[in-house]
Amino acid sequence: MTEMAKLFVVICFMLTFCITVYIYLNFESVNFISSPMEISNVNANRVIPQNSNTLEKASIKSSLQNWFTSVSPSDWSKEQGQVDLKTQSYAYRTEETAQYAYKDASQVNTDDYPPMPSQQWVFGNIQRVLQYLKATHYSQNTNWLYASQITLLKTYYSPKTDVIYTGIPKAGCTNWKFTLLTLEGNYYKHQPSPQVHYAINHLNLANKIYQYNIDHLNKKYTFTVIRNPWTRMVSGYNDKFGMGRNLKKWQKGRVALQILRKYRNPQVDISEVLINNVAPSFSEFLEHLANDPIREINAHFRPQYTMLSLPAVVYDFVGSLEFAKDQSHTIFKNFKTSKVANVTVPGPYDSSTDPRKERSSLLAIEWFKKVPNSLIQKLYIKFKPDFMIYNYSNFSDPLFPFPLYNSDDDIKR
Repeated sequence: MTEMAKLFVVICFMLTFCITVYIYLNFESVNFISSPMEISNVNANRVIPQNSNTLEKASIKSSLQNWFTSVSPSDWSKEQGQVDLKTQSYAYRTEETAQYAYKDASQVNTDDYPPMPSQQWVFGNIQRVLQYLKATHYSQNTNWLYASQITLLKTYYSPKTDVIYTGIPKAGCTNWKFTLLTLEGNYYKHQPSPQVHYAINHLNLANKIYQYNIDHLNKKYTFTVIRNPWTRMVSGYNDKFGMGRNLKKWQKGRVALQILRKYRNPQVDISEVLINNVAPSFSEFLEHLANDPIREINAHFRPQYTMLSLPAVVYDFVGSLEFAKDQSHTIFKNFKTSKVANVTVPGPYDSSTDPRKERSSLLAIEWFKKVPNSLIQKLYIKFKPDFMIYNYSNFSDPLFPFPLYNSDDDIKR
């Protein structure tokens, strides 16, 4: 073996050793918070440089403690800052996390599973939303040329089923995309996965809007699915910033840094996010949603109505994730393919999988009770059109997260 070859082998060995040590040390140093609200010394310790002397560590730790404190830490302990929740037998609460809620999830009474809202009722609510937004009344005609860019980016036309679907992030869109791709016959995975969001790009309307006859496109069966905003906020936070999430992936790191610099400390360094996996607390996340302009909020978190292009787009069916299984049967009837008889939407809710038992619902009850009323009001106002479309229940309501449906309010479309 030549000297150059020996040197190359030694260098490779040293690089492998250094990388292994680096990964080991970083994994050993990561300690995840048991709740987004929790303030832990461990969180501060894990971002302090190991080569700092005692005084430097004390100084850094003191400043970091402020970073890991929510925007208004004193509000959590003030009685007047707490949300007034009703006593609910099914809402099993814990002091730090809702992981134990599953133990008592069976306490939910499925006998009072509410009736599924009619589409006439939903369309009546959408008319009220448009009035609230000072927009025109719900039209009878769609014009996709007037749809916003974000709507087009979230909308897919499936030629084999001849339907158009607008996928709202964190409202079951992964499962519906998987279903459409399966029916298209060009997706071979056995269950939904993150890859589905890339595999479906060839059906995206933003890429093909001008390749179709607009008049024909405007007449296609169009549907979407939305969700109770409270559970969607919790689901979005957990999915992107929850325990164990790698902030190097997705746009998580960029969004996390944006929130941290605005609501924790303007001097937060990008390395703390990417290397130490420091994420915003749930309260900081909510401050971001409540206070920042919608254009600065990622699509996974922004209000759902902003991705529907109402009233330019007229949806034939607006579903609710809380009734996903039952409503999917109605939607499937409009799919122009015989394959649909053998397809079901993966992981839908129904009376056997009561949404009140779902993790995001239990966590929403647990976490939002610690949020100051002033912030709750800001969030409700900003997301009000989302609440209005299905008249979604509040997290303090015994029917949460279901819509509060009254058949007497049904109107003809």
